[in-house]
Amino acid sequence: VKKIMDRRMLDRVLTLGVRLHKALLDKFGDHPNVGDIRGRGAMLAIELVTPGTLEPDAEAASRISKACHGEGVVVLSAGTFGNVLRFLPPLSISDELLHEALDVLAANL
Repeated sequence: VKKIMDRRMLDRVLTLGVRLHKALLDKFGDHPNVGDIRGRGAMLAIELVTPGTLEPDAEAASRISKACHGEGVVVLSAGTFGNVLRFLPPLSISDELLHEALDVLAANL
């Protein structure tokens, strides 16, 4: 409890969420397969759709999730239609490692 109440930890939680959300919007906001980027704090998600439609693309989510996992980045597929990539990085992740993970995601999206 003492560690959780540490102000630096709370600041990191807020900073991580803001940085990750901004990075996802900057890198993937205009991608034709991305229907939405949403979440709270550091728990964020990208909804994948068939380009030019709002149809859920579960196959893309599964493919991307498996490819990222193969490169050491844990990305979960979720959602009612299985077309959502869910992110919840550890609070201890460095900014450098976070950007490395986003590069892996970008290479597979």
